[in-house]
Amino acid sequence: MKGLPPQTLPLRVVVQGDDALIEALSADSERLILSPVETSLEISARVTQADVVVVDVAANRNVGLAAIQDLTFDRPVLALISAGGAGEAMEAGASGAIRRDSRASAVIAAIQAVHQGLTVFDGDYRGVPRAQAVQHGVSTPTPEKAGGVLTPRENEVLTLLAEGLSNKEIAAKLEISEHTAKFHVNSILQKMNAQKRVEAVVRAAKLGLIEI
Repeated sequence: MKGLPPQTLPLRVVVQGDDALIEALSADSERLILSPVETSLEISARVTQADVVVVDVAANRNVGLAAIQDLTFDRPVLALISAGGAGEAMEAGASGAIRRDSRASAVIAAIQAVHQGLTVFDGDYRGVPRAQAVQHGVSTPTPEKAGGVLTPRENEVLTLLAEGLSNKEIAAKLEISEHTAKFHVNSILQKMNAQKRVEAVVRAAKLGLIEI
């Protein structure tokens, strides 16, 4: 998502998945250095000193879940799942679980989010207790305190943020000034209790306000 703040250094990401997945994520070489699993997930993660581990659970549910459960290398894991599979992936130890058919930009945003200590999961899953969310660095707003008080214009801006648009691009899309776009973005960050745009997008997705 080009509207997200850049990483200081590219993240080292080990991917247990097929060539198509790796190729899709490889488009963002400035933010991610990808390594496929060569022997085992554990060995690949340790050899590369991965910052984040991505496991395609949707491709093979049993193998994927077992790989997450058996991983002892202490790094956040993002599971790519089929519909309704977030719960078992999170229970297996994943820090995040999103649909395998999500856009590459959404997967990259989720990788960044779990690396920052956030818990990310598909919108149809509500099983992460507040204690666990806080443990992973998520200050979880309620709809009454967040989405419920977003203005119609802020909801429009939030949707464009999820698409990765910059303030200038948001302004052009909505035919408003860049200053006004920046004002709306800052208001969204405050209401979502987020420091960065990616945090606001992820938390909005958790509340079901948008899909990523």
